[in-house]
Amino acid sequence: MFRVPEDYYQGINRACLAAYHNDTCLLAYSFMSNHFHVIVETANPYRYIGSIRNGYNKWFNHKYSRKGPLGYPGFHAVELDTLEHILDGTTYVIRNGVHHNVVSYPSGYPFCSARFYFMKDFGIKGLYTPLTSWKEQRKFLPWKVKLPPGYILDKSGLLIQEHILQTDMVEHYYGSPRKFAFYMNKLSGEEWAILNIESWMGAQAKDLLNSEKLLKNPNRFSDIDICEYIDAWLLKNKNGAPYTALSVTEKLRLASQFRRRRVGIGQISRCLAISEDLLKSAAGSPVL
Repeated sequence: MFRVPEDYYQGINRACLAAYHNDTCLLAYSFMSNHFHVIVETANPYRYIGSIRNGYNKWFNHKYSRKGPLGYPGFHAVELDTLEHILDGTTYVIRNGVHHNVVSYPSGYPFCSARFYFMKDFGIKGLYTPLTSWKEQRKFLPWKVKLPPGYILDKSGLLIQEHILQTDMVEHYYGSPRKFAFYMNKLSGEEWAILNIESWMGAQAKDLLNSEKLLKNPNRFSDIDICEYIDAWLLKNKNGAPYTALSVTEKLRLASQFRRRRVGIGQISRCLAISEDLLKSAAGSPVL
């Protein structure tokens, strides 16, 4: 769903804009390569999630010259009805990069909201270069999109989050910077996640998330690394065509290169949009 930083920023921006247009408070989020999580206060989660996914789906399809739906059909929602659930759910979301072994600490993952809470207490100040002209904003926004009052784009293409995220609500739930830091340092692996989150998520969601966990490997390539390598190859060999222009044979040849670098089949499948079964069946062939 999200290949390079521009895609992640587009997804986050759409979550922010959907919140504004659907009378929703956005408390926390984490965008991973093939799924995303949000913590929101809303009267209609179906309309809110539909607004994000439909708009992003159209944008992604246009950018990469593809057709059809993106990601898994539907979504899974859980009502957080107690303080314990709110804290566990929010912690799980903003620690998702740690949970999937992408980073070692939540604030080190650039596509989640972890770094925006208790900024004054931790002595953190955001450094931004706002884009104020219509011409600059058009590089990152669809032509029909008009930014709401107070919504400002940074030169990276990401909406400045301090003006949008309901950080006061989240900080109120945690109570203090010290308690927030305690939750951020909780176990990130199977024990804490299964006992406190996945136990009430439901079997279907639990199985889905478990299937997406990555093997621990400090030297592993990120999904962004893999996708940027693919795009560089396309620029050199196919005049910058989108990854959807790759034939099955070309995908298998690229997969062979990744396998020699010890990239897992699951990660190759995500980044090349090719089934794991096909990769496994080709593993013994001269191509792979």
